[in-house]
Amino acid sequence: MAKSVFAGAAALALAALPAAAEMAFVASIGAAEISVDGRKGSGEAALLADGTVFLQSTGLVSKVELSWKCDLSGATKMFGGDWERCYGTAGWSGVDPRRPAPWYCLATDGTRTDGYGVMVQPAAFAAWWLSRDSVKLVLDVRAGRRPVRLGGRKVELCRIVARKGIPGESQFEAGRALCRMMCPAPRLPKEPVYGFNDWYCVYGKNTAENFLADAAEIVKLCDGLENRPFLVVDDGWQLSASRNDNPRRNGCENAVQWAQVNPCWKMPMDGFCRRVKAMGARPGLWYRPFYDCSKPGGRTIDPTDPRWAKQIEDDMKRFREWGIELVKIDYITYDWSPRWNFKPHGSVMDAAKTGWADDTKTGAESVRDLYRKMRAAAGDGMYIIGCNAIDHFAAGLFELQRVGDDTSGTDWKRTRLMGPNALAARAMHNNIFYFNDGDCVGLAKKGAVPWEKNAQWLDLVARSGTSLFVSWRREFMDDGIRAAMKEAFRLASRPQKTGYAEDWMERKCPVRWRFETGGKTYGF
Repeated sequence: MAKSVFAGAAALALAALPAAAEMAFVASIGAAEISVDGRKGSGEAALLADGTVFLQSTGLVSKVELSWKCDLSGATKMFGGDWERCYGTAGWSGVDPRRPAPWYCLATDGTRTDGYGVMVQPAAFAAWWLSRDSVKLVLDVRAGRRPVRLGGRKVELCRIVARKGIPGESQFEAGRALCRMMCPAPRLPKEPVYGFNDWYCVYGKNTAENFLADAAEIVKLCDGLENRPFLVVDDGWQLSASRNDNPRRNGCENAVQWAQVNPCWKMPMDGFCRRVKAMGARPGLWYRPFYDCSKPGGRTIDPTDPRWAKQIEDDMKRFREWGIELVKIDYITYDWSPRWNFKPHGSVMDAAKTGWADDTKTGAESVRDLYRKMRAAAGDGMYIIGCNAIDHFAAGLFELQRVGDDTSGTDWKRTRLMGPNALAARAMHNNIFYFNDGDCVGLAKKGAVPWEKNAQWLDLVARSGTSLFVSWRREFMDDGIRAAMKEAFRLASRPQKTGYAEDWMERKCPVRWRFETGGKTYGF
């Protein structure tokens, strides 16, 4: 792997501009032009030789911008990250100065693929912007929708990394190498994670007894596997306004919905966990930590309100006491920034609640620190799956991360859109940032998703070296489906090399894949 270009002295230079046919590379960070809210040379922000960007200001600041002049006319395509999970459109495109690339970007001329990024766990929301004559990094430091007020405090906003590609290496290999530089110390599960999740077979209309009956059919298919499956009960178990249990009448003050089960579920959660473990499986739980049930449907929250940190600590402690071994944390971005990121946006902060109570910390500091509290509260006995989690904050903290938006148990077009695209776009993250979770292979209504399509999706996920969850009602199984699932669980239960799409540069829904066992083409 090529060494970071920031390992040397702070030479104030760029790579010499090459011939027009060759793609230039920013070979030193020292030549960056820095501005703070458009003010150049103010001295409030500084860039060190190791790539660290500092901000120290006594005034109000919204953004810090760094730019490097270089000739990228030789670049043919670029790839950008996403603020959180993918939404079916991730992939390679032409160099577009109007398109932000959150956290990192790759640029290729077809022979060499260069990468620019920031280390995980930054204190700013960072987006790269590439044009034919420049590389630009914009650091959003707002506290909600208002400028941050540091009061002279010095903040390390991020640490930039850059990697000049090796001629002839694949774009996938180049991306993996950049990811290792951004996240040198991931937190990974001890063994591959797989099993059952009930969302795409009942969509929240669940009962404990029905869940256990469906899950029992899945557990039978895992007989003989040393690595045991997880059984994850999704949305629907909790006392919640969305289930018409009228939580306010029952004294709901946010935390109550995660302390009690609703009248439909009917089983205490500690008893549920004991039942799951008696089946030879591991219990998991869906959890929406920032849901404010004081209003039906919830409301946009201020993450700097100290009650959220307290609620998370209390909830995680309760889950541990029940015996939960995996928590799927959902709506973790939407509840403070209510916008699904189907299209590229300048910053995830643009949809945040206007003005956070604590504006002395950057928005990234506030949100990142809540993630760290979740991690500490979960301890070492519970895995966390980030779902709708900020990608660069999940990396290094959560064992797993959902790589795409919801697949479906009723609509194959949605599964096709959200599934293969996300697995391909985020394959370079797998086992480097976290263990990838491609969501579920689901069926809620008989015949809603043709088996020949679901069978291919099942096979792809099982061979990809990522987590595999099935969401399937027991009455929809036949001998052929059972045999396919049994083989899929066998594959998913053991460590495998990460599968990748060979045609990810040409197709948003790749069909040609390379696995540890060889190549395979699907008929999506």
